[in-house]
Amino acid sequence: ILTPYYSEETIYSKNDLELENEDGISIVFYLQKIFPDEWNNFMERLTCKRESAGWTSEENVLHLRYWASQRGQTLSRTVRGMMYYRRALKLQAFLDMASENEILEGYKAVAFPTEEDKKSQKSLYAQLEAVADMKFTYVATCQNYGIQKQNGDRRATDILNLMVNNPSLRVAYIDEVEERENNKVKKEYYSVLVKAFNNHDQ
Repeated sequence: ILTPYYSEETIYSKNDLELENEDGISIVFYLQKIFPDEWNNFMERLTCKRESAGWTSEENVLHLRYWASQRGQTLSRTVRGMMYYRRALKLQAFLDMASENEILEGYKAVAFPTEEDKKSQKSLYAQLEAVADMKFTYVATCQNYGIQKQNGDRRATDILNLMVNNPSLRVAYIDEVEERENNKVKKEYYSVLVKAFNNHDQ
């Protein structure tokens, strides 16, 4: 599956959420009014009594950014939606491959594996991961990712976080390299496909 992406929002920044439009309405205010129950549940999960308390810690701000981004037109919402296909493939493989006892234990036994299951190649968890990896890869064509990385753009970090959190996500982008030839500098362009590994792209 391939999703084109140029420079739209990946995950809303804190400034994006607080910025008011010409009518004096911010994104976070709008989302509170559109999704009041979800907002109240979210604040309860953060154990915040007041809205302003949600901005006090970096962790809360990050949770708020993700919460809002899942309700807007962002790349993270698109990626999350597409990753449901991978989860469905794993569930289908579980029903096909699991023993009767494993089915009686339920899918959650596989969804939340132990460290031992993660390391073992013979565990049901590893087999389901392998099946899902064989059948599903998702590529976001983030054309400016290389430039965003060079410039230290927040969106590059957000895209990397998406890759780290979604192992089946790959990012394709155009890399621009300056090369010298006969005392002249010329730009070369390369197509690059990366995935996350140890919290870095490669």
